[in-house]
Amino acid sequence: MSKGLFWLPLLVFLCCSCGKETDAYVKELDDALRERNSYERLLNGRISVIRSLYIDQRDPGALYKINRQMADAYASYSLDSTVKYLNKNLILADSLSDRHKIVETELLLASEYNTAGYNVEASDILQKYGSSLIPDDLKLAYFTVCHSLAGETMAFTNSNEVFIERMAQRDNYRDSLFTLLPFQSFQWLDLKREAAEQSHDTEAARNYAWGMVQMSPENTHDYAKSCFFYQFYLSDQNGAPERIKWLCKSAIADIKCVTKDYAALNTLAMMLFENGDIERSFKYAADYCMPDALVFNGKLRPWQISQFFPKIEKAYRQRRQAQTNATRVLICVIACALVIMILMTYMIIRHQRSLVRVNGKLQAVNAQFLEANKVKQEYIALFLSRLSENINTTRLYKNHVLKYIRRGNDKYLIDEIESLPPIDDDIQQFYKMFDETFVNLYPGFVSKFNTLLLDGEKITPREGEILSPELRIYALIKLGISDSSKIASLLHYSANTIYNYRSKTKNKAKGDRDKFDSFVRSIE
Repeated sequence: MSKGLFWLPLLVFLCCSCGKETDAYVKELDDALRERNSYERLLNGRISVIRSLYIDQRDPGALYKINRQMADAYASYSLDSTVKYLNKNLILADSLSDRHKIVETELLLASEYNTAGYNVEASDILQKYGSSLIPDDLKLAYFTVCHSLAGETMAFTNSNEVFIERMAQRDNYRDSLFTLLPFQSFQWLDLKREAAEQSHDTEAARNYAWGMVQMSPENTHDYAKSCFFYQFYLSDQNGAPERIKWLCKSAIADIKCVTKDYAALNTLAMMLFENGDIERSFKYAADYCMPDALVFNGKLRPWQISQFFPKIEKAYRQRRQAQTNATRVLICVIACALVIMILMTYMIIRHQRSLVRVNGKLQAVNAQFLEANKVKQEYIALFLSRLSENINTTRLYKNHVLKYIRRGNDKYLIDEIESLPPIDDDIQQFYKMFDETFVNLYPGFVSKFNTLLLDGEKITPREGEILSPELRIYALIKLGISDSSKIASLLHYSANTIYNYRSKTKNKAKGDRDKFDSFVRSIE
C-alpha cells in the first residue's frame, strides 16, 4: 500500500470526527439562541436592581456612580442608553466642577462612540485633550481609546496616505500602552497579538490569542473577544471546521453576556454561507445579526452586515424558490399518482365484480359437475349391483336346473349345464370389469391411496391384477359404498373377510384411523 493510501482512512476519520464536533458546537449555539430571551431577562433584572438605587437618592457623587453602573450594564446592549447615562454623568460632573469625572466620562463616551462606528464623534471628544491634559490614572483609558480610534479609521479608509498615517499613530499609542500595562495582562496580550499580526507573524499572533483565551473566564466579554481573534489565525492551519468551533464559542459568550454589538455571529453566518449552509446562514443574519445591530443602534455593525446580507438573502430566496418549484412538481406528481390510483381502484372494483360473477358461474358449473359425479357414482354402483345380481341369479338358476335334472335323470340337460363355464370365471370377469372401469374413472387412485399409508406398507396389486382385494374394497368405499355387508355381497366375499381387510388396512394408516374412510373418499 502506498504512503498516500495509508493515510487516507485516517484523514477521512479525522474529517468525520471534526465534522461531528462542529455540528455539536453549532447545535449548542442554536440552543443558546433559543434561550437568548432568558439571558435578556437576567440583564433587565440586574438593570432593575441598579435602577432601584435611584430611589430617594440626592447625592451627586452617589448618582454619578449609579449612572456609571447603568452605562456599564447597557454598554454592549444599547448605545443610546449607554450614551444617555454617560451624558447624565457629564451634567453631574460639570455641576460638581469635577474635571476628573468630566474627562473620565468623555473618554467613556469616546470609547463607546468609537466601538459603535461613530468615529467622528469619538475624534471630536479626543481632540479636546492632549496626553498632558489627562490625569495619570486616566492615561491608560485615554491611550486605549486613541489606539482603538486609529485602528478603526485605518481599517476603513480608502486613502493609502491616511492608512499609513493612522497605522503610525496606532503603533505610537500601542507603545505608550505597553509602558502602562502589566506584563502578560489581557490587554497586553491583545496588543502583542496585534503587533504580531501587523508583522505577519501568524503563529505568534495565534499564541498570544490563545493566551487571551486561557486567562478569560468562559462566557464573558473577554472570552468572546479572545475566541474571535483566536479563530482568525486558524484559517490556514486548521481549516473551516475548527474556525466554526471557536466562532460558536465566541457567539455563545456574546449571547450569554447579552451583547448586541458583536462580530462572531456575523462572521459565522458568512462562513456557513460559503460552506453551503444557506438556511442557517440566512437565519443567523436575518433573525439575529441585523435585528441586534439595529437594537444597539451603532453605525459600524449594520454597515458590515449590509455588505454580505444581500448575497445571503438572494441565495436564500433562490433556494426557497427552488424548493417551492420542487414542491409544486411534487404536488403535481402526487396529484397524477392520486388520479392513477383512483382509476386503478375503479378498474379493480370492476374486475372484482366481474370475478364475483365468474365465480358464481363457476360455482354453478361445479355444482353441476358434483351432481354429474354423484350420478356417475350412482350409475357405477347400480351397474356393479346389477352385474353381481346377475351372477347370483345365474348361480341360483344353475343350481335349480341341476336339481331338477338330477331328479329326472335328464342326461342331456345335465351335460348342457355342466358345459357352462365355472362361476369363479364369472367373478374374475366381474372383478376385471370393475377394476378397469374404476381405474379409468380414477387413474391416480392407487398411488394416492398409498400416500395415506405408513412408509413400507403400501399395497401393490399382484402381476396380472389391476386392483388387489383391499384396493377393490376401498374403491367401493370411494364410490360411496361403505357398508361391509353390501361390499361383501358385491365382491362375493364373506362379511368377516371384508371386515378383516378393512381393519388390517386401517392399522397401516398414517393419520387418524377413524377418519381413514373419509380420507379415501376425498381422493380425486
